[in-house]
Amino acid sequence: MEKLSAQDQGFLKMDTPRCPFHVAGLMILKIPENAPRNYIRGLVTKCGRLNELWPAFNRKLRDPDDLSGAVWIEADDYVPERHVYHYALPAPGRMQDLVALATRAHERPMDRSRPLWEVHVVEGLGANRFAIYCKVHHAVVDGVGAMQMLQGLFSTSPRAHLEFSPNEQQVTTARNSSLLKQLGTMRRGLLRQYRAIPELSRLLAHMGADAIGGRTDAMRLPFTAPRTRFNREIDSRRAIVLCELPLGPVKAMARKAGGSVNDVLLAVCGGALRAYLLAQNELYRSSLVAGMPVSLKSHADDAGNKLSYIIAPFFTNEPDALKRLQRVVKVTAKAKAELSQMSTAAAEDYYALIMAPTILLTLTGNATRVRPVINAIFSNVPGSREKLYLEGAELESIYPLSIVTDAMGLNITVLSHVNKLCIAVASCPRDQPDIESLGPLLKQSYRDLRAAL
Repeated sequence: MEKLSAQDQGFLKMDTPRCPFHVAGLMILKIPENAPRNYIRGLVTKCGRLNELWPAFNRKLRDPDDLSGAVWIEADDYVPERHVYHYALPAPGRMQDLVALATRAHERPMDRSRPLWEVHVVEGLGANRFAIYCKVHHAVVDGVGAMQMLQGLFSTSPRAHLEFSPNEQQVTTARNSSLLKQLGTMRRGLLRQYRAIPELSRLLAHMGADAIGGRTDAMRLPFTAPRTRFNREIDSRRAIVLCELPLGPVKAMARKAGGSVNDVLLAVCGGALRAYLLAQNELYRSSLVAGMPVSLKSHADDAGNKLSYIIAPFFTNEPDALKRLQRVVKVTAKAKAELSQMSTAAAEDYYALIMAPTILLTLTGNATRVRPVINAIFSNVPGSREKLYLEGAELESIYPLSIVTDAMGLNITVLSHVNKLCIAVASCPRDQPDIESLGPLLKQSYRDLRAAL
């Protein structure tokens, strides 16, 4: 048995029929030349053995109805057909039919009495392609971890095949749970948090001074975003929008602007959201605000990277594409410089300061009764620079699909793959009419910005 962390228990408590709490990926692959007629069926059979590859796929909740002391146990009743599904699209295998199927799968909660993952293999996509939609509950793995697991399926060689031999790295080592060690860990943790208070206070003071001074090109304080149609109570319906942009030109645009790929993408999203709001006759005077998980390089005495959060404007109130990008670069550069001066503990505390009240408001059904923390989540995840293959099938695109909740009904996630950026938008369409137009609007915003540069 393995006890769930408080965070993972929170993810399960937030999981409802209206708001399933899983992360997912939609992958488009090309059937290899000279593949046998039963190639897809053979792949489905191998996917049914993924619980042998990843131990996390072979565990379930001991008592799905009791989350107060939730623990994982080994699933002794695993049945592949309950986790791996095989479909065929109607001819001619249109992309919109695949997106509709993936959307229905993304809407549906998972059965908590089973291991919390599913794989949907879809054949019949045009141009001799097929698709795999895979979803995993957030309590099992986070979004980045899910993408790493999916990419772990692939090889850089088209001749490689899935191997199910035991892997030493997959063995879970026993935790030393002695009382003395726990007390020592607790003491060190409390000391780190105590020392982080001045740093966190300094950051909040700077953000507050920017807000009082009316400086708009700065990080935003939590719970100061405008109330928008993206921040209402959601229902169980979902809309998925897919879009691709070329990675090379985006990198060149970033260099020319003195920013990053993330900055260019944030400005592109800002332009697309502005156009969407204009079409709805609902352009707000203040800008929509993005919540962005970021990775910060650590100091020399830090181990590993730091993860924190930036709350920055999309600058949807800026009509000029070039000025929008310049303002984004200014805000994110200042935010990263400020956060990079903080210790790991302070950066983590800042993230917790944002998320803790958000989770509490969601669990108590009060998320829409206060000003939104942010208007939309925006995340950019680095992917593979090399071509990848699964059982000889080349991976053409991989779209990361994430979670929307009450008061945060729009999630934009980007994953790079070889020479392109795969963008996936997950939303609740009830209060977002014509949200499917966001795909073409993202491409137009990219073209506008490239022309401006």
